[in-house]
This record gives sequence, C-alpha cells and structure tokens, in this order.
Amino acid sequence: MKVEKANFNLQSMPVHNVLSSGTQVKKSVTPASFTGRYTSADIYQELMHYMPGGVKLMMKAKEWTGEVQNIVINSVGTGLIAPIFIKYNPLSKTDEDTRTYSAWRQPVSALLAILTQVGATIPFNNKVKSLTHQGKLGQDYNMTPFMDIKYLKKLVKKQHPDFTPAQINERALQMQNEQFEEVLKDLRTKNTVMYIEDGKPNKVEMNPKRYNETLLKTIKSLIKEETAEKNKNDSTKRAFRIRRSEYYRTHAEKANAHLDSLLELFECGDIEKVKKSLAKKISKMKSRKEDKELILFTEEIFKLGNKSNDNKTINSMREKVDRAKGYVRDYGAMTSKEQVIERVNRSIDGRVTDIDKEIKFFEKVKQAIIDNKTVHEIEDMFNAEKLNNARLQEKPVIFAEHVARQLKQQTKSCIDGYKQVGGIFVSLATLFISCPLLNWVYPRFMAAVFPNLSNGKHVKDTTSLILQASNPAEFQKKAEVKS
Repeated sequence: MKVEKANFNLQSMPVHNVLSSGTQVKKSVTPASFTGRYTSADIYQELMHYMPGGVKLMMKAKEWTGEVQNIVINSVGTGLIAPIFIKYNPLSKTDEDTRTYSAWRQPVSALLAILTQVGATIPFNNKVKSLTHQGKLGQDYNMTPFMDIKYLKKLVKKQHPDFTPAQINERALQMQNEQFEEVLKDLRTKNTVMYIEDGKPNKVEMNPKRYNETLLKTIKSLIKEETAEKNKNDSTKRAFRIRRSEYYRTHAEKANAHLDSLLELFECGDIEKVKKSLAKKISKMKSRKEDKELILFTEEIFKLGNKSNDNKTINSMREKVDRAKGYVRDYGAMTSKEQVIERVNRSIDGRVTDIDKEIKFFEKVKQAIIDNKTVHEIEDMFNAEKLNNARLQEKPVIFAEHVARQLKQQTKSCIDGYKQVGGIFVSLATLFISCPLLNWVYPRFMAAVFPNLSNGKHVKDTTSLILQASNPAEFQKKAEVKS
C-alpha cells in the first residue's frame, strides 16, 4: 500500500492545527470582576506550583507514556531490579556463582524483549496509522478528516521533494487548517462529516446514527464540564483569588510597574522573541527572589504564549495583562482585606448563578439534538442565547468546533483500542521468536563474557544449554540414556 493513494485531493482537504484551539474572540475587559477569568487550567497551574519535585516529574513522565514506552520501561525495570533479588535472595540454597549466573538471564531477556517487541510494535503502529489516514479500517477508525501533522509532512515531502523543512512544515500546517475549516463547513452546510474511504476519490457521509451520537456526546461533555466547574472546591478557588487580589491591593504600584514591563516585551510583535524574553525575565526574577505572585503571573503569561507559535497569540497575552492592570486599579483602591474578600465572594457566587443558567440552556440544546435539529440551527440557538447569557459572552462556545474535537477524540480512542488489542497479538507472536532466541543467546553470552561463572558444574550447565539450543534431538537422546 502506497501513501500516494491518499494524495488525490489534498489541496482541497482542510484541517486544524490541533482541533484544540478555538477561534479567538476578543473579550471585553471588566476589571471590577473576576467572573470567568480563572479557568481550571489556572487553578491547576497554581496547585502544581506547590507540588514537590517528584510529583512534577511524574506528571511530565505521564506525557511520555505509550505502548512502546511501556515495553521499554517494563523491560528495563525487569532487567535492573529482578537480578538484585535473584543474586541476593537470602532464602536461596544455591551458591553465589549460580545465583549470579541466573541473575544475568534477566537483563539479557529484557534486552531481547525490547528488540523483538518494539521491533514488531513500531511497524504495526505505523501500519495502523497509514490505514486510518487512508480510511481503510471503517469510519470508527477513519482519520481522513483529521490527518495529523506528521502524516501530512510525509505527504508534502513526497509531493514536493524540493521543499525545505520549514516549507514542508508550513505547508502541512496550512493543509491541516484547511482540513479543519472543511470539517466545520460540512457540519454547518451538510449537517454531516465527509470521509475518504479506502483511498477512493469520492467522499462519503458519516453514518447518521454515529453522527447523532457524536452531537449528543458533545453537548453532554459541555454539560459535564460546566457542572464540574460549578462543583469545584470553592475554598481553593476563593483562596487563590483572594490571595492575588490582596497582593494587588497591598502592592499596587509594584504590580503596575511589572505589568508595564510585560507590555513592553509585547511591542516587538514576534511571539518567539516574546517567549525568550519572558523566559529570561522569569529566570532573573527567581534568582533575585522577587515577589512570588509576580513570578506566578509572569509564568502564566509565558504558558499562554507557549500554546501557539502564531504572533496573534501576543494579543491574548496583552489582553490578560490589561485585565490584570484593571484588577490592580480596582483592588488597589480598596482599604481593607475584608473589602477584597467581599468582592471575590460576590464574583464567585455570581459565576455559579451564570453557570446554572448556561447548564439549563445546554439541556435545551440536548433536546434540540434529540429532535434532529441541524448544527446550523443549534449554532443559531447559541448566538441568540449569547445576547442574554453572561457566561456565554465570557466563554463563547462554537458548537461546530466542539463537535469536531469530540469526533476526533472518539476516533483516536477507537484507534488506541485497536492498537492495544492488536498489540497483544503482536506481543504474543514475538514470544515465539524471543524465547528460542533467549535460549540460544544466553548460554553463549555467559560463556563469552563471564567464563569464570562457567567453571565446575557451571561448565556442564552451559554446555547442556548450548547442546539443547543447537541440537535438541541429541540432547533429548542423552537425557533418555541417563534416565
């Protein structure tokens, strides 16, 4: 199967960078209120700041997990830890050389497991990826509307061998954005998603039943998200906001000067330069042990910038700083912490009311989907509701984009399940290779690298293992004579 089969209409195929970034909507600045400004991501970042280094390391390691990585980790763990217990087993009645000889079997076995299992798993996963990007495994596993950037880069490189890496990356991103726009267009005008199936040039509509299920899952996920937001630990959110607001009240002049210095960094208009400047600034602030609240805020700005390499991201960063300046102005004018607490509590209580109103609206949308309303009609409902819904004004919901993300996530989950099941069979198949290979390699490895462990009775052990591996019939005949 050749990759070119999916090449027929790439020029017209659109995509989104990650299907995770929504359309940027300019928000009005309302400095007097914190309503809707701190998301779950803000709280997460704040809590992570206080986590021990070990926890942070574990969270980073989680991002690296995968089938191949799990094989490597399990094999390395077995190869390093098991030998210790074999070698220093106080209950063993065998001598030290025998235990050492046995212990070395584990790392050799682990290395062979990595070579055979990873060697089989990577080609299998690549094959599955190729099939899903050509629509050859059915709609549940069809990634033709959501081709990932690595796959697109391969296609661009094949189409344009003269392109530089930068040109390949730029074209792949363009194709991805175009593909996403086409998905949104189909949702709004055709009330469906179009797929390439089995590499054929004519696209087909998504299965109607699966499509309706996707719409329902989308609105249910929005309801779940807002319900979770409502039920979050109030004490954590209140404490976080009160602490920062109180800092603004008591350090208004210092906070303003710092925020002005951040705005100056944005003037260059280059997101890469801005991120480098922010990284240097954060490092310098930490070395000087400047106010923790200012460091935290600067880190939030830096993380916001890291979400995209688009220079337009600077606008979002600038808006966040401008909002903070409004907060400094308002809270700096207060004369007591009690006033700060009262304002924050009022803001949170008001937000809960807004969330309740939004959840009720989402329930109406859910019923509209059950009544077979189209995506276009549902987005009209959102636009009408937004006029009188503060929560939707602060946190706009572009329903078609949410549907696209939901569908992409569902498809990736199906593919992950396919890989896991297939990976089990691949791993079982490799046992027929790795086990005989271990029996052949291990005695030879020990005889060559640790001949001192093959003295005395170990010579017999090694010789027997080599004989068994090289001539099983002869070994069996000798065993029968002895018996």
